[in-house]
Amino acid sequence: MSHYGDELTLRLSGIADTSALDDDAALTRFMRDLVDRIGMTVIAGPLVATETGPPEKAGKSAVVILAESHAAIHTYPQLREILINVFSCKPFHENDVLDEFHRLVGDFRITEHSLARRGEEWPRDLTAARRLWSGQRVPG
Repeated sequence: MSHYGDELTLRLSGIADTSALDDDAALTRFMRDLVDRIGMTVIAGPLVATETGPPEKAGKSAVVILAESHAAIHTYPQLREILINVFSCKPFHENDVLDEFHRLVGDFRITEHSLARRGEEWPRDLTAARRLWSGQRVPG
């Protein structure tokens, strides 16, 4: 790979079944299933937190810290929406992520989508990395 990893961000709208979007236990299971499906290694979490307030801000956030980076979701049951971020230095398939969301909530529309290559020209060789970093340092 000529880059550090891929970052997938999604906004899912028109969620068919919102029952899991406000359920800590369901979201915890979902995050475990998601990272298992895409072949990642959990370091910490899942952690689920509740945000109260007006409908446009009320919902749940769930995050899991991975050996390969992280996965996070933010649910908005009253708006029938989910925001998603999966960042990993290990390749994963976007369709696997979408399939897991279909299992969680049924049908939805993808209203925002971005798949970015992060860390272009990321040095995999530690010797090359040391040369790069030491060349950018100002002598002290």
